[in-house]
Amino acid sequence: MPRIELRQRKSPRQQRSADTVEALLTAAARVLERESLAGFNTNRVAEVAGVSVGSLYQYFPNKSALIAALIDRQQSALSERIEACVAAQHGGSLRQALQALAEIGIEQQYGRPLLAAALDHEELRLPLGARLRESEQRIGAAVATLLQRHAGELATPLQPADVHDAIVIAKALIEADAMAGRAPSPDLRDRVVRALLGYLQARPGPR
Repeated sequence: MPRIELRQRKSPRQQRSADTVEALLTAAARVLERESLAGFNTNRVAEVAGVSVGSLYQYFPNKSALIAALIDRQQSALSERIEACVAAQHGGSLRQALQALAEIGIEQQYGRPLLAAALDHEELRLPLGARLRESEQRIGAAVATLLQRHAGELATPLQPADVHDAIVIAKALIEADAMAGRAPSPDLRDRVVRALLGYLQARPGPR
């Protein structure tokens, strides 16, 4: 399989260049949202951004690089929100903290659902492992901090696998709900929290 170039060709150093990159990423998100992956290409993105396709290629070598940049931006924003949420959670219960995190995950998936679905699809297709690792580590560290803060409410001492599993459980439930192509179920947050508490507070069975 040929290697896909996903790196941005150059970083903007002047405000005009930064504005161009911002316009391209905004246009890329809009095209994905309105026309799906089937209608997504560099010519269309350049047209919506109001720039020449030559200007686009100064910064992005192909449409996959544009999508990778959108995924980077989305993951960075999610990491920042989760870190801020954990930093603000003091004095409440584990349930309340998990409710706050679940709301962030649901808003991330449903704020712009068509865009989120397209990026989820491309996240699986593109070789983004190294680029996603930073955000995954940030989110994992934040969740670990929160769970350690509530260690007294956990069934067993916190392990790295517990953090990983909790994130996977929440993501799987939210994405499965989103695949139905409708507004989020009214009880989605509570189902996510119930599943997480069931996992984190379950006593291990006899061996």
